[in-house]
Amino acid sequence: MNRPRAGTVLVRIARILMIAFILFLTMFSLDVFEMEGTLLEKLGGFVMHSIPSLVLVAVLLVSWRNPLVGGVLTLASAAALMLRWHLWTGIAFATMILPLIVVGILFIVAHFAGRKQAPGPSQ
Repeated sequence: MNRPRAGTVLVRIARILMIAFILFLTMFSLDVFEMEGTLLEKLGGFVMHSIPSLVLVAVLLVSWRNPLVGGVLTLASAAALMLRWHLWTGIAFATMILPLIVVGILFIVAHFAGRKQAPGPSQ
């Protein structure tokens, strides 16, 4: 029975975690529908609040084909969100930035774990 390679398993875990984080982040965009305003204003607010999620969807699509580039972009996104939202301490860091760092590292490790080892000299 063939077991999946370590790189494949790590990529799948990273993808699932990234999708879960995007859904978690998008959940915060739904608060605009509680505000006052027309439906068009609410939809505009929803789109504006969803921009970080849309950026992460684009990063996920890149990482689907190239885990190394996706991992680097995920880490860059984590750094950008951390600097933009001033999230470098406490529970905010643990819930908003740390998952992205873990996913970025998983994508990078998966890239290197999935590479085939070059055959060594035969002895």
